[in-house]
Amino acid sequence: MKNRVQEYLSKKIPGMLSFLNTLCVMNYGVDCITLLFTSPSRLYILLLNHYKGDVLSTDYAFTLAFLNPLISRSRNPELVSKLIELVKTGRDREFIELILEKSQ
Repeated sequence: MKNRVQEYLSKKIPGMLSFLNTLCVMNYGVDCITLLFTSPSRLYILLLNHYKGDVLSTDYAFTLAFLNPLISRSRNPELVSKLIELVKTGRDREFIELILEKSQ
């Protein structure tokens, strides 16, 4: 699953993975993919800070960069909304469990 996100970012959004990794390592000491699977709410907050508090832009970027490759098989808009809600409310464990459940 981590490889899927990494490959997607590298192919679809060139340069974004390096940029996000720099932010994540500077702030949390881990790369962005690791942060996605351990504390996705922290990754969301980093993006929110990058977009200067613009929630719509942050939601779009988080969905495009991280959620789309994770749930590409289901393409369920309700799942995207649920995952965004979980990450925004800091419910990391529920987010990770749902991702793992839907990827099987």
